[in-house]
Amino acid sequence: MSEKIQKTFSLIRTEGIGVTFRYCLSYLQYRFLGKRLLAVEDILYQRWREKHSLSSEQLQAMREESAAFPYKPLISILMPVYNVDPHLLRKAVKSVERQAYPNWELCIADDCSTTPETKSELDRIAKRNQKVKVRFLEENQGIAGASNAALELADGEFVALLDNDDELAPEALFEVAKLLNEHKDADFIYSDEDKLDEQGRHIEAFLKPDWSPELLLSTMYTSHLGVYRKNLIDEIGGFCTGFDGAQDFDLVLRLTERTKRIHHIAKILYHWRRTGGSTSIAYQSMSGGKAATGSSLTALSNALQRRDIKGIVEQGKFNGSYRIRPTYHSDLQVSIIIPTRERGEHLRKCIDSFTRLTKRPRYEIIIADNDSKEAFTRQYMDSLAREGRARIVSFPGEFNFSSINNEAAAQANGDALLFLNNDTEVIDGGWLEAMLELLLLPDVGVVGAKLLYPDDTVQHAGVVLWHCGTAAHVHSRLPRDEHGYFGMADTIRNCSAVSAACMMVKRTLFNELSGFDSQFAVSYQDVDFCLRAAKAGYRTVYTPFAMLYHHESVSTGKRSNEQEEHLFIDRWKSVFPSDPFYNRNFPPTRADFRLDCS
Repeated sequence: MSEKIQKTFSLIRTEGIGVTFRYCLSYLQYRFLGKRLLAVEDILYQRWREKHSLSSEQLQAMREESAAFPYKPLISILMPVYNVDPHLLRKAVKSVERQAYPNWELCIADDCSTTPETKSELDRIAKRNQKVKVRFLEENQGIAGASNAALELADGEFVALLDNDDELAPEALFEVAKLLNEHKDADFIYSDEDKLDEQGRHIEAFLKPDWSPELLLSTMYTSHLGVYRKNLIDEIGGFCTGFDGAQDFDLVLRLTERTKRIHHIAKILYHWRRTGGSTSIAYQSMSGGKAATGSSLTALSNALQRRDIKGIVEQGKFNGSYRIRPTYHSDLQVSIIIPTRERGEHLRKCIDSFTRLTKRPRYEIIIADNDSKEAFTRQYMDSLAREGRARIVSFPGEFNFSSINNEAAAQANGDALLFLNNDTEVIDGGWLEAMLELLLLPDVGVVGAKLLYPDDTVQHAGVVLWHCGTAAHVHSRLPRDEHGYFGMADTIRNCSAVSAACMMVKRTLFNELSGFDSQFAVSYQDVDFCLRAAKAGYRTVYTPFAMLYHHESVSTGKRSNEQEEHLFIDRWKSVFPSDPFYNRNFPPTRADFRLDCS
């Protein structure tokens, strides 16, 4: 059976006839008309857009609501221009002129364009609309220099960035002004975004998480639409030259060191044009090239220095992603705590895998034994203790995952605690180092790993709240080598919780929170701990650079407890009514970053 036929049958099973028909139609257009073949995600997104597009009546209501806003800040839109197609420039400017919120100005700096058509179009635009300011530079200064020139024209309290061939959604500035009326102290606002392909179709919707500091250190995820308080931009010196291809990245890194008043609008307010000569494609091309990659690495290295974090920055697992590696002191020790009951063969495989592969940092092994009786298991643990390879802590009686780990942690000597299931197997020797490095970042309290099923599909890449039940693992069953939704499976990022099957915690934090809550004997103790850490001001981070196999609960069986689930919901549903790191537009019935178009 051909790949296309297999995919068609798979779509019928998972997405229904409607999506399947559109996929087949897209394929026919691709084969016979030369149009781009739409991905399934793009087809789902187009159906979703049809359901959520604003009517003319809704836009009129926004105009009327704008007039009633008590706070009507002027928003200056900065647009550097260079040799852009006049047709696309007109589209970009018209997208500003049709905004439902009227208190804006458009500040354009032409970076010494060499095409007379571009300059003529700019002259026409400036003469037609007094809210448009145009400045012609005498020398080419690059995108950072042109952006600074546009910034000098701005009189607004806030500035927004718009590329010269992209478009704003008509409600974009209304949503920004609405948020500012609710949060007058906001310094930085960003929204979701999508792309426009060569046929003008909306594709590649990027539905973003709320503010995620470690994700920003991994990739420039905030991107468009970005709106910034102007006096803060002035305070940090505007755009830095020498960062072309990463000038926005450098700007946001510097700005977010000055403020925590950051807001995310979970709506698609920006359309990034995806054509051969567009800024979007040029940036994507540069992001994989030496110039922009080098600029991004330099921007991140500078950020670490400003934040007094010793370490290095490396390229990540795909173009446009990066890995920060804080330096840890060689004296730091990790206590690896492994709760177990029977299944000595799994315990041995687990310990053998990391003792064979792990070179650093220093670690000790503590095995928390819950009434193991099998001869092989007892003999193996005795040999570990006799050889000084591990300490055995006995925890007899009824199984309680939280209490067992708490008892072992009380006897640990390490600066960090690594809770590890006995049914895991280390794949790469750098796993422990990758987790400890991130735990050293300010306000990071918990770090989780990428866990795989034995068939090399993802079992855990972070936990999302209130999806597919009380909590779910995102990217479940994604093939090991696929990067996931906008690279999220292979990017260091913040999440609400991680699995205690492999979870590292600052020892000071574990003591501060009195460990796991023993009321969660079987389930939810890891998620509950991460949320208590968040309430105390600590962040949870997922890293794909620590990767292990997980056979999932072979000792105790895969169990859940209805009473514990109700306890968890009663405790946290009102505190965290939604998951800040999983966009609210994704349906609660799935955790695979797909929109519901039913």
